[in-house]
Parts: sequence; C-alpha cells; structure tokens
Amino acid sequence: MEDVLDVENLVILCQRKYTFMKDVKNLTDEISEVLSGNDGYTAELLLEERMDKLRKVQDTTERIQLLGEAGPKAAFMAHRLIFTEPENIIPETSNEKLVKEIRIKTRTLIKELQDQDKRLNMQLARDQSFYREKL
Repeated sequence: MEDVLDVENLVILCQRKYTFMKDVKNLTDEISEVLSGNDGYTAELLLEERMDKLRKVQDTTERIQLLGEAGPKAAFMAHRLIFTEPENIIPETSNEKLVKEIRIKTRTLIKELQDQDKRLNMQLARDQSFYREKL
C-alpha cells in the first residue's frame, strides 16, 4: 500500500456520508410528522430505517478514518483534511477543495439534526427528557 492519502476516494466517501446524513434528516422530518399524528407503528418503522442510515454513516466515517492509515504521509494529510476544522483547511487541489466544501455542508446538517433531535426528545419524553430544564 502506498503512503499517500487517496484524496479522490476521500471525496467519494465524504459525499457518501453527506448523502446518508441527508437521508437521516429526511427520515427525522418524517418521524416528526408521523409523531404529531400519533402513528406509533409508522414511527417505529421509520426509526428502524433511520438507525440503518446512521449505521451507514458510522461505517463510512470509519472508512474515511482508515484512509489515513496508509503511512506517515497519509496520516499527515488525513489530519489536515479529515480531522482539522473544515474552515481551517487550506486546499491545495480541487479534490481537497471538494472535501472542505462537503465537510462544511455535513457539519451544518449534523447541527440541524442535533437541534431537531433535541426538540423531538423533549416532545416525546417531556419530564423525562435528557434536555429538560433543570429546576
């Protein structure tokens, strides 16, 4: 195995992760809608589908991290492109620019999902919610 980060493959994996995250967002939107109508059975099916997409996100994240294990040079590039805050990445190639753009979009989407999950948790769990205000 060559000690070079496969940036082209990194772009593909980052895009795949973003696509799976969009799927999670869409399913979360559907779950919110279904729960407002008290359709527990459909919500359960959608939650299972959402879990499947989250597993795919996790698998893709692990594959992204493995790209940096080809050797010291790959690890250095991986640190710069994968583990650095995306705004701080200074791209040297068009593929690196794509990685940066996709990572920024993905992070924004994750933040939206976290906020949405918090609202859903509070709606469903009420007093038992992890996010409820402490008295």
